[in-house]
Amino acid sequence: MNHANGQISDQNELRLALKNCERRYDELLRAVTDYTYTVTVENGVAIKTTHSAACAGVTGFSSEEYDAQPYLWLSMICAEDRDNVLQQTSDILAGQDFSVIEHRIHHKDGSIRWVQNTIVRRYNANNQLDAYDGLVRDITARKINETEKEELIVKLQQSLKEIKTLRGILPLCSFCKKIRDYQGYWEQVDVYIKHHSDADISHSICPDCMEKHYPEEYEALLRNGKIIK
Repeated sequence: MNHANGQISDQNELRLALKNCERRYDELLRAVTDYTYTVTVENGVAIKTTHSAACAGVTGFSSEEYDAQPYLWLSMICAEDRDNVLQQTSDILAGQDFSVIEHRIHHKDGSIRWVQNTIVRRYNANNQLDAYDGLVRDITARKINETEKEELIVKLQQSLKEIKTLRGILPLCSFCKKIRDYQGYWEQVDVYIKHHSDADISHSICPDCMEKHYPEEYEALLRNGKIIK
């Protein structure tokens, strides 16, 4: 009986240890942001692609799934970015200059991820391309930050267009209330504001001036509640 209990206890410990290993593995996968792959080339044609085990941490798919589905990687690339990726591959195989590209993929969990694809060619003793190695890096966080930054810049620029602040001491005539500009010319206040801000001036009459210059109209407006004194 004790022997049986000991076996059950050992099995439980093994199960717990296995779960802990799986949990640590999942945590490591989530922390992975890079993985490598190798494309084998024969006579200028890509014939095989091998993905490192770390691909699961970036794309959600295991290397075994890539082996079983040769076109899985291509199908994961967002349709809008696929031509750029295919062009990069074509340039590599043709011996043309190429650059690091950034594009989007469909992660296995359904989310859209941004990746950066950096490639290095490998040549044989006859100086013929026989393979190229790629480094795929998850740059989703960086892209999100860049997008947020660009949106903030656009909002800031829009705000600056909408707001012009008059600063400094404005010389104002004590009698006619004109303002002297930086060239020494005197302008009406409304003209000065229009020239030095984005504000549009609409002319009206304040209650005090209405009472002084148009007393009859003022009284009528006052009776009708149009003016609050």
